[in-house]
Amino acid sequence: MGETMENTAVISSRPREYLTEREVEKLIDTAGENRWGHRDATAILVAYRHGLRASEVVSLRWDDIDFPSGKLHVRRAKGGAASVHSIGGRELRALRRLQRETPKIPVPRAQPHAAAFLWLQARQ
Repeated sequence: MGETMENTAVISSRPREYLTEREVEKLIDTAGENRWGHRDATAILVAYRHGLRASEVVSLRWDDIDFPSGKLHVRRAKGGAASVHSIGGRELRALRRLQRETPKIPVPRAQPHAAAFLWLQARQ
């Protein structure tokens, strides 16, 4: 009963393994400066806001987005359960702009689904 507990901080030797919101904003700003800037910045924003893996981001299709209700359908990788996420105003605006700016490209008959992917861009 005579023992007292000390309040000591545990120092971890493991480094931080996530980006802060400020770091993500810097990443989005930097991505916005390249050839496909808005597309890349939007992909980073969506991945960050919804905790998506790279494979989940690149597999997103336009029909996964319900613009009127502001919902995003996500098919999870690695055995995760599919889920529906709410999309914020900033994401909706970025996705609408991306949809307007995405060129319509010819798609081979054997791959009719290919044109539906958000991040697909025509080569120039």
